[in-house]
Amino acid sequence: MTEIIAVANAKGGSAKTTTAVNLCCALAATGRKVLLVDLDPQCSATVAVGFEHNAEQRSLAGVLISGNDLSDVLLHYVKGSFDVIPSGEDLTAVPVALYNEADGIRRLRHALVPVAGEYDFIFIDCPPSLSVLTKNALCASNYLLIPMVCDYFAIDSLMSLVSLYEQLNQSGEARVQLLGVVRTLFEEEHPLSRQISRELQLQFKGLLFDTLIPYNERISESTSAGRPVMLYDKSSVGARAYLTLAGELLRKLRHPQESSDQEQDGQSA
Repeated sequence: MTEIIAVANAKGGSAKTTTAVNLCCALAATGRKVLLVDLDPQCSATVAVGFEHNAEQRSLAGVLISGNDLSDVLLHYVKGSFDVIPSGEDLTAVPVALYNEADGIRRLRHALVPVAGEYDFIFIDCPPSLSVLTKNALCASNYLLIPMVCDYFAIDSLMSLVSLYEQLNQSGEARVQLLGVVRTLFEEEHPLSRQISRELQLQFKGLLFDTLIPYNERISESTSAGRPVMLYDKSSVGARAYLTLAGELLRKLRHPQESSDQEQDGQSA
């Protein structure tokens, strides 16, 4: 069964794209088939794996607006051993084009049907908003994963996203479960980070991932280099954290053997 996971947060700067890209890389390293869908017009995930949007290339916008074949847009990221649906600035036209369309928030779900069976995991990197694009991601997904930086403003955006996915489920448009919240850019020495982390533990008991993604310069450097930190510096604190997170994710999804192997890799890296 294909696990389709929307990685979303309405607030920018939450390490959302970094989380999506590195989980793809970590899970692909286990031999599983993985697809990354960049649904953000800012193209952050596309750039993070070293691709550039080509204006002459058929785009994801064309898939969502005109019903073009998703496979025509698909690229293979050789270094990471996973596939990518790149983004482009033309995605900004999608919310306007799909306004008042009866199936406007289900276009991505329909587009993924022909290819979904080819993958074990599909990660959808959402824009930092609650737009039609994010709604498309939620309607197409089995699970919602929320990366969250530990500050007060982030809590408000988190609750807005939770409210949205609950509304979509109640209306029957989506059937997405909250897989969990991942604390990112965590700085142990900062009292505010620790305080917000404690509040999240109280509010999201059972849904908060144990793994903390620390603030780590190697993660920032890897993004600039167009590579996941898993490939940029596997021995770094950031890479080890994402390996551990991948193992915990597999355990939550009841893939016990793979999660054990992944966590051992994270500890030994």
